[in-house]
Amino acid sequence: MRLDVSDLHVRFRTRSGPVHAVNGASFAVDSGEIVGLVGESGCGKSVTARSIIRLEDPGEITGGSIEFGGTDLTSADDRTLQRLRGRELAMVFQDPETTLNPTYTVGEQIAEALRVRRDPDDQPFLRELLAGVRSRVGSKRTRKRVLELLREVGIPRPEERIDDYPHQFSGGMRQRVMLAIALARRPSLLIADEPTTALDTTTQAAILERLATLNDEYGMGLLLISHDLDVVSQLCDRIVVMYDGVVVESGPTRELLSRPAHPYTKALLGCLPGRSEPGETLPTVGGSPPDGSPPPAGCVFADRCPFAREGCREGDQPALELEGERTVRCDVSEARGADLEAMREATIADVAEGPDAGGRKAAVAVDGGVQADSSTAPTPGPSGSTVDRPVLELEGVTKSFRTTDAVLDRILGTDERLTAVDDVSLELRAGETLGLVGESGCGKSTLARVIAGLESPTAGTVRLDGEAVGDVDSRRDDQLADVGVVFQNPGTSLNPKRTVGESLAEPLLEAGWGERRRNERVEELLSLVELPPEFADRYPRQLSGGQLQRVAIARALAVSPAVLVLDEPTAALDVSVQATVLNLLARLQAELDLAYLFVSHDLEVVRHVADRVATMYLGRLLEVGPASQVLSEPAHPYTAALLEAIPDGEATAGGAGLAGEPPSPTDPPSGCAFHPRCPMADDDCATSEPAWETVGDASSRCHYADDFADEHDEN
Repeated sequence: MRLDVSDLHVRFRTRSGPVHAVNGASFAVDSGEIVGLVGESGCGKSVTARSIIRLEDPGEITGGSIEFGGTDLTSADDRTLQRLRGRELAMVFQDPETTLNPTYTVGEQIAEALRVRRDPDDQPFLRELLAGVRSRVGSKRTRKRVLELLREVGIPRPEERIDDYPHQFSGGMRQRVMLAIALARRPSLLIADEPTTALDTTTQAAILERLATLNDEYGMGLLLISHDLDVVSQLCDRIVVMYDGVVVESGPTRELLSRPAHPYTKALLGCLPGRSEPGETLPTVGGSPPDGSPPPAGCVFADRCPFAREGCREGDQPALELEGERTVRCDVSEARGADLEAMREATIADVAEGPDAGGRKAAVAVDGGVQADSSTAPTPGPSGSTVDRPVLELEGVTKSFRTTDAVLDRILGTDERLTAVDDVSLELRAGETLGLVGESGCGKSTLARVIAGLESPTAGTVRLDGEAVGDVDSRRDDQLADVGVVFQNPGTSLNPKRTVGESLAEPLLEAGWGERRRNERVEELLSLVELPPEFADRYPRQLSGGQLQRVAIARALAVSPAVLVLDEPTAALDVSVQATVLNLLARLQAELDLAYLFVSHDLEVVRHVADRVATMYLGRLLEVGPASQVLSEPAHPYTAALLEAIPDGEATAGGAGLAGEPPSPTDPPSGCAFHPRCPMADDDCATSEPAWETVGDASSRCHYADDFADEHDEN
């Protein structure tokens, strides 16, 4: 069935006035076609998607039409919408953790979708709740179909996982469960809203491959919403670029990405870290994104466009037809013909002249790569030997968690544990950024929590400025102040009932600062992260995603730490905001001589910011070394697999990814932890644990590190 969205307008009523979220969007999705919908946060992508399936409440469709299979969804009655949502329309939301019901097993929730397809008017959960019974997977036939769906979306050992609850699955596995629920209806159109956000590269590659396969097998249309342009370029047939609720450009993927015509599309592409040299100031999109106010009379992008003329602000901009089945809403020929690289260079110059100018790392060429200048960030080799003392040292750090009841363990004489971090040793120096990468569940966040003192190590030692420390309760005030933490989602880490100023003042109050001193420091912190003083009186809900992340960074810097732990700080940000935040972090590091532990799934971002990289798998480090070497000439098959899984920016399939799933931490394999998934593994790998081997300036925990590095270099 074909989807046609024509001149769609959606508005929200708020106490402060109407918010205009979609302002005349038009596009189509044919049967069997994959269309990517891209743009900055707040441009109307998700509102458009939710309006298609009529879930946007209290959003009001004030104009336009949404035709699906000949039915206008904007005027359809509830019964028709219920039938279509049960059988023809399905949506996969961004965060499965908040979408899946934590009190029902994944099998029960997939079975519910099967029942709804058979009878869209059926409400099994409500009916069974009234009857006082819990929903179950049901008949053998239903259970068999649920198992088939779990296999289709790539859930390993579905017979063992069908009765598990959502909290027993990793983020990637929960996203696959959401996909299984959507596919249970055999939809004609699947809408996927940021389905790979915050997933590691191998899980992301697996999800994208599964979506492409299912699209091909079912012949369904797919509308993919994403701020990740590389993901969209890998999967989609066509791309639709949206700004301020208006489609400003659309066309076949390859043509649009290689020859973007609209200045906004060019600006988004220029922000990608992979298009800039490591450590270089990233281009950003100047000005402020739309805020939901009534759209201007002329071009919606005029206030941020370097090519804008007076005529651009007068009258509607027509959608021009270009060669290659492309359309663009811009009639300034100089803008359409501008060279992308020239625009990037001009934007970089603008950023460099602004507040971020002092934050760029000086870059010097070394053996064809790029590293940070030694005057701003000392870059130790794999041995960690430099003349200055590390601000952070980890020596044989292990963290395990009990998986059974402590009382029963004492009675039965057992002690079953899950080892999340296993014998990790690392060093971090002032002014240095260490990128920590690996799949979900490999132990990265647990290690970050141990460093921050939120968890106590089961074994090993954490040292700050040469002195051993424990968890938060055992650290002195000055040791607590040494480590700041920035979490992935500032919306959940900031108290919604406190103003920005109160959140920033909280750690200062805990440290015993007086009121006058606290107020002065709050104003100073806001200035550090380039926010005006009046933001101190705002609440988190009044800030954009990028502004929230700036506040989170300011809060982490409140008591002047030496080390900043950054746990996926840009995962949920669109490319333009991401570039701004990365430029800010670079400036702060240069000004304050901070050491960064940068935990991320995005290897292109890590390549751009990191001096050194550590690859983690099943709680262990497998490779450590300079970013310029590890991310271009890896000496471990696991690092190579992560790199191969990065979307390649082409409109074809990306890397081959990584076969299989990580072993359970409760039952780790013998020998090399990676051998069950390694293409080079032999009998020695299965029985003997490899020692650290030096390859160039890096270290690799692989029996065949030298051979693999040579082979990878030849390829």
